[in-house]
Order: sequence, then structure tokens, then C-alpha cells
Amino acid sequence: MTSDLTFNTVVFKKAWDNQTGSERRSSTRGVNTPDLLIVKHQDAIQAQNKLPMKRHLTRVERVNVDAADSTQYSVSFYVVAEVSERATSTDVSTALATFKAAVADADLLAAVLNGES
Repeated sequence: MTSDLTFNTVVFKKAWDNQTGSERRSSTRGVNTPDLLIVKHQDAIQAQNKLPMKRHLTRVERVNVDAADSTQYSVSFYVVAEVSERATSTDVSTALATFKAAVADADLLAAVLNGES
């Protein structure tokens, strides 16, 4: 498993890992305001066809402190990938590329974050 990962100039250093997941953190902004990268894995069954799959959760969390009253708060984004055991590498690559394009599109993200109905 890769120890340290860098995304958007944040270097996440591995804190721990086991068979079900891992946690990486950056304390560059301070020990009380870490940036976290958490990954979890789970075996599951697809409801619609009863086929085995793997579920992978990735969470990026940024802990902050409000300057006005020192209240600690977090902002998190989660991604859950569900991959059937029958999926090919092309199936996974295509779905991931589409997801990455959607997330990179500022209009889509702004619409979703602003309460699209």
C-alpha cells in the first residue's frame, strides 16, 4: 500500500491501515486542524441481482476552527464506489472517468451544493 499521497498540494501521511481501510492525515495547518483522507472497504451484495461486489468509501475531511468563537467544524466529501465482481477494468475506468468529469465541472457542483431540486 502506498504510504503517502498528495492531492491538491496536501500531503497525506499514512496514520494506519488494515484489511478494511486506512487513514492518512496532514497536520500542516496544525494538529487540531488536520486534513484527513479515509478509505474503507467492504464486501457486499448488489440488491438488484444478488451478485457479490466490493464497496469502497473514500472521504476527504478538512477540520477548521472558527476565528470568532474557536468552534471546531469540518467539511467533508465522500465518494462510494460499488464494483460488481463481474465488472471489467474498462467498466470501472469508464464510470470513474465520467464521475471525475462531473466533479470537475464547476456548474454541476455549484448546482448540487446550492440545493438543486
